[in-house]
Amino acid sequence: MDIKRDANGFFSFEKNYWKYYRELEKEFLHTQKYVEFNADNWSTYSIEYLKLYQAICSEIDVIGKTMAKVANQSFKPEDKQNNIYKWWYEIQDVFLLTEGPFTYMNSSEVPNRFSLNEYRALLMNEIEVHPWNNFRIEKFINRAGKTGYRMVKGCKMPSWWSDYNRVKHSRIIPIGNGTSSNYNKANLGNVSMSLAALYILEKAYMDAIGTEENLSCFMDFSEIFVCRRRYSYKEMDAIFESINN
Repeated sequence: MDIKRDANGFFSFEKNYWKYYRELEKEFLHTQKYVEFNADNWSTYSIEYLKLYQAICSEIDVIGKTMAKVANQSFKPEDKQNNIYKWWYEIQDVFLLTEGPFTYMNSSEVPNRFSLNEYRALLMNEIEVHPWNNFRIEKFINRAGKTGYRMVKGCKMPSWWSDYNRVKHSRIIPIGNGTSSNYNKANLGNVSMSLAALYILEKAYMDAIGTEENLSCFMDFSEIFVCRRRYSYKEMDAIFESINN
């Protein structure tokens, strides 16, 4: 399915979604003052991570449903039955991410394109994360003759999403005379993976609906996933100028 490129839609998305993503990113960057972004610290948890984790994953659900509506006009984002299985089914084969120059007037280079579950984001130029890895949904007809959605055999739900639901619904679990806690799931590793997952969705959406002018002039890039972005025309001009000189 080809999604119509829409300059107004791009600006609306940038204003209403991307700016919020950048605020979440800035809050996450602030935590680096206290915990270094390193895989050795992946299990470090805190109330700040808890706040970010829930905000990021909630936004993933919002963005996913927004993208599903674009992919399938009959999809209803407001329907509470439309969970991650349903919206992911709608977007998994529709949205692609562009890597490298989008198009450049003096270049024949073709950008690489990746599906949502193929794309690997690079955290702070150092840590490669693959948040949507091996996540694929299929539609089926159940015994009652109704349409259902399920994981494709051999695939799996992202662990950071499963942990989010544990934190959201079962942060404290009564067990006998005591309790068990999922609070430690709100950790650096899960926040990093979920933020990368949100970044991938938003980047894919903007790549899909942005016009050539939108994409070439866009400069409000991620400060965390800095290596994984296209060059703007201005940057490409500077590169070619430096080469020619």
